[in-house]
Parts: sequence; structure tokens; C-alpha cells
Amino acid sequence: MNCVRCDYLLWDLPECRCPECGTGFEVTDYSFARQSVHFICPHCGQSYLGTDERGLPQPSRFSCVNCHQGIDTTRMAVRPIVEGARGEPLRYGTPWQDRSRVGIVPGFVDAVARLAIDPDEYFRRASAKRNDGAIFFSVLCAYVAAAVFLGVMLLFHRAGLAGWAPDVSVLLRWPGILGLILAVPAIHVAWTYLYGLLIQAVLWGLGVGRCEFDSSVRAVALGAAVLPAVLLFPPVGLVWYLIVVCSGLEHFHDTTRGKALTAAAIPMLIAGNAGLFLFLSLGLN
Repeated sequence: MNCVRCDYLLWDLPECRCPECGTGFEVTDYSFARQSVHFICPHCGQSYLGTDERGLPQPSRFSCVNCHQGIDTTRMAVRPIVEGARGEPLRYGTPWQDRSRVGIVPGFVDAVARLAIDPDEYFRRASAKRNDGAIFFSVLCAYVAAAVFLGVMLLFHRAGLAGWAPDVSVLLRWPGILGLILAVPAIHVAWTYLYGLLIQAVLWGLGVGRCEFDSSVRAVALGAAVLPAVLLFPPVGLVWYLIVVCSGLEHFHDTTRGKALTAAAIPMLIAGNAGLFLFLSLGLN
């Protein structure tokens, strides 16, 4: 039973966190041969054998027969009782990280869906690997968001529902389309690194240890999965974007939800105020 990030042996630990690299895990992230390990009650040390098809205690939540405290299998210590006992990881990486095998399009669609619906589960699986092409993924998301936004605006404009908006069809003709193709990744990547840098500054201020800049950028880049919602439904989309980035920071930096939310929200507030100030300044001029 090894850490999926650094391969550290995880037997008989007092908490479900790798002592070497700090990666959190759950016992149910692994499968075991039946009767090869003991699962230890965190309250009194009573041991249990795994009985289900993955070698885990069944049910997953129960009361200890010795101390009568409630036990959650996901948080129990695991102790080998036979030579060669192993815990096989079940959640290691994502289809997007394995896109060379599953294909770019299926991996991309899977990542967007998982990040939008259950970002905690996605980041828990993604944290096992570092090189996941997050910037490439975010640029693809930015192109998709731009295409969806322009398509909706063009539809509304032709239907007479957005007469107040400029005609975006000029961006779909030469040379406008060339400028769009070049501007989308440039602006998006610049924002991703700027946001990551601001997040890093907040994390340092909060005293979060082991906070790597690359991990902050990864969280922001993967948050681009919900960019279409940000452009089409700004109030809801921005909150959604914030939730996804917050989840990434929590898992990549192994910090608390509160600190991750603070680190994600403060730069957004700064950017929002700066944008409002710029808008008002241009309006007054």
C-alpha cells in the first residue's frame, strides 16, 4: 500500500496522509486480498478483517465491537498480517492524464464533465500525477468557451435580441478570426499565471507550507473547465469557477477548505475591483 505520488509505504499510519509528501488518501482508494490485512479502529485499536470483494470491511460505516465508537472505513489504519500483503490503488490519475491511450477528445470531455460535476473527486485522482497538461487543457477550454460565447451572441444578434451588443460576426471573418485565434490563448494563459501568482501570495500570507507555484497554476488552469458558464452566466459561472479552483488548491496544496477558498477568492475580488475601476474610468472619459 504505497502513496500514489511518492511511493511511500502507508501501512499502520495514525492519519490518512502520506508523511513523506503530504498527499491525503482514503483507505477505500485501495483494494486488498481478503484476510491479508487488519483494519484498525482509530479509537481503541481493535482490528477487523476485510470481507467485501475489495478486501475492505463491510459495511463501510459501523460501531466498534470493543469501544462502541463509530468507525468510517475510509479513515482506518491498515496493518499487514501476511507476508507480501499489498494494497492496489484504484484511483490513480484521470483519463485526461492518460490521453495518449484513451485519446484527447474522450479525455478532454471526461475531464470537463468531472471538473464541472465533482471537482473534489477529480482533483483527488489528479493529484497523484504532476504532469497532466493543465495549460494545454485550459487553452482548449478557452477556445471552447470563446466559440460558445460567440455562437450565442451571434444567434441573439441575428434574432434581434442583442441589438445593444456589437456585431461579433467580424471576428469570424479574415483577419478578425486570426486575431481571435492568437488572442484567446495569450489572454487566457496570462490570466492563468497572474491568478496563480496572486493565489500564491495569499497562501504564503496564510502560512501554508509546501505551496508550489506550479500547483496553484494547475488548479487555475483546470478550473477553466467551467469557462463557458463564466462567460454566459457570470454570477453563477464565477462562483462555479471559484469552487473548482478552490477544490484544486485544497487537494494540490493539502490545505484546508477555508484557506483554499480564501486564496482563491481574494485575487478574484482584486481583479473584479480593478476591472470595475477601469470600466468606470473609461466611461468617465
